[in-house]
Amino acid sequence: MARKISARHWFYILFPLGCFFVFAYPVGRLANWYAPGAVTFGETLLLWIAATVALWYSFTRPKMVIRYVMAHWLGVGFVLFSLTAVYEVVRLAVPLRDAVAVAWILGGAAVLVVLAVAASHYLTVKHLAFDSAKLTRPHRIVQISDVHIGSRRGGYLQRIVTRINRLQPDTVVITGDLIDSSSVGHDDIKHLRNLRARTLFTIGNHERYADLDKALDMLERLGVEALRQRRVMVGDGEIQVIGIDDADAPHQVAEHLPGIERHHGRYTVLLYHRPQGWEAAIEHGVDLMLCGHTHNGQIFPFNWFVKHQFRRIRGLYRAGDAHLYVSPGTGTWGPLMRLGSLNEITCIDLRPG
Repeated sequence: MARKISARHWFYILFPLGCFFVFAYPVGRLANWYAPGAVTFGETLLLWIAATVALWYSFTRPKMVIRYVMAHWLGVGFVLFSLTAVYEVVRLAVPLRDAVAVAWILGGAAVLVVLAVAASHYLTVKHLAFDSAKLTRPHRIVQISDVHIGSRRGGYLQRIVTRINRLQPDTVVITGDLIDSSSVGHDDIKHLRNLRARTLFTIGNHERYADLDKALDMLERLGVEALRQRRVMVGDGEIQVIGIDDADAPHQVAEHLPGIERHHGRYTVLLYHRPQGWEAAIEHGVDLMLCGHTHNGQIFPFNWFVKHQFRRIRGLYRAGDAHLYVSPGTGTWGPLMRLGSLNEITCIDLRPG
């Protein structure tokens, strides 16, 4: 019987392949379209190897200068790859001058990159409201997700905290990937102390990849409560908030939710980093599940690839009286770029009804 390829093995296959198409392929094709023979196969191969090693190093070592250079090259390279791939198809059907096309591709990429960088600094607020007979008084929850301090600076978190406080929430929830590097220190996230509402946190995949113990210790000292397979009561005891650790296993929610002590009949909010396990949440009486992780693809057309892994990529989903909301993320991973998506703070009003 053939063995199934594990997620780790897929990563080792797709990582270098992705590096080729993002870093080496656009450079080689554009250079040779502009001046045939300008870049040899050997030079393209060397560029591929160098970019793969540098990107891997930036992921595994807390060298922020290298990380920023590689992250932004990654973003620019993805835009160039997308435009170059489109032209590959067009030139098969339409006779065009390759040198002229290169100029258009580079110009178009420059415009898209500028727009994407501008969008990465813009914060939007999404308002949602849910009514429930389980509630006798209103309660406002503000969700942030995937801020990615490490890829982002602490000043960006300060802007987020200021915006949250203006919304006057009763509870703030952070659904994972607050940080994405072991180099992040207390000063980088110190602005969390200025949040004026009780703040709850559940871990994402990047906290696991970085230094989880360090992250949890910093958050605890800043007054942020980590929910790890447990629940707390908010809203004068009318609302129970449950947090479950992120895991690569798709059945993480189904495995852990039944073992968490709950008050039946209370309004239940489940925090889980990735949009998986909603069926199990519905089965166990969860009223509202809050997730993130997908970034809504962050840079178009990457959302097409993300949809293959997560069917519920962004927005509100409903099944009976149960709701799932998938945040597109409040920050950006890697390059400070968003194309076809926006950073979001989600303001959720729970009302008696």
